[in-house]
Amino acid sequence: MMIDFHAHAFPERIAARTIETLIANSARITDYPMKNCTDGTARGLIEVESSAGVDLAVVLPIVTNPKQTETINRVAKETNEANCGLYSFGSLHPAGPDAVAWVDRLAEEGFKGIKLHPEFQTFFTDSDEAIAIYRRVAHHGMTVILHAGRDIGYPPPVHAEPDMLLRAVDKVPDLRLVAAHLGGWMLWDEVAEKLVSTPIYFDTAFIADFIEPALARDIINAHGAEKILFGSDAPWEDPAKTLEFLRSLDIDTEDFKKICGTNAAGLLGI
Repeated sequence: MMIDFHAHAFPERIAARTIETLIANSARITDYPMKNCTDGTARGLIEVESSAGVDLAVVLPIVTNPKQTETINRVAKETNEANCGLYSFGSLHPAGPDAVAWVDRLAEEGFKGIKLHPEFQTFFTDSDEAIAIYRRVAHHGMTVILHAGRDIGYPPPVHAEPDMLLRAVDKVPDLRLVAAHLGGWMLWDEVAEKLVSTPIYFDTAFIADFIEPALARDIINAHGAEKILFGSDAPWEDPAKTLEFLRSLDIDTEDFKKICGTNAAGLLGI
């Protein structure tokens, strides 16, 4: 079973506007011309994943305002109930007064994990409010996936640097943490120096155009394939492109299977 552990879809009524806004944000910060490979909808995501041979895509919603929490998680639950080739994590906002209580609620509703985005949500990954959330996530045996490293649409400061991730797992050692973008987007030298061999999982989302293949291969081999998850970041990177990049690294066949499905299935309880 091939699983894309990092993808995005938005409600149809706001999908086009969301895509347009995110592209405009990135254009203000970088010269990199962000392009979308889907229309931002669940239907579009299913089509591109199926075309790439992916059996299941994990949708990662982001609560950017505490007032959105109820609505976003209701949509996530509906996605899971639809049994359509997508599985959605829940989300919450660390600044929300009931953030920890939301972890309990999401666990009760059967969610396997929670997505947090330190740049979109403006929190440091080793802050007290974040640690409180991680402790509750770990209590329930859930997984938390964090955007890690720089963000193409946001200026400094970086809210999820490798040192911050290290402090987080030091304070919550039983946390199942996934650091997106191979441990820290555009901070891969630091990832190689500080995060390799730690218990933190890395996904491969949105790295194909930015990292030297040799460095990606070295990080994956040193960290261990059992802690790497295939993720594309669709609609921002076509999953077929991500898979092509991974295949170009000449990863061992058994390790490739772990990266593209077995590891994710374990975290999802499949």
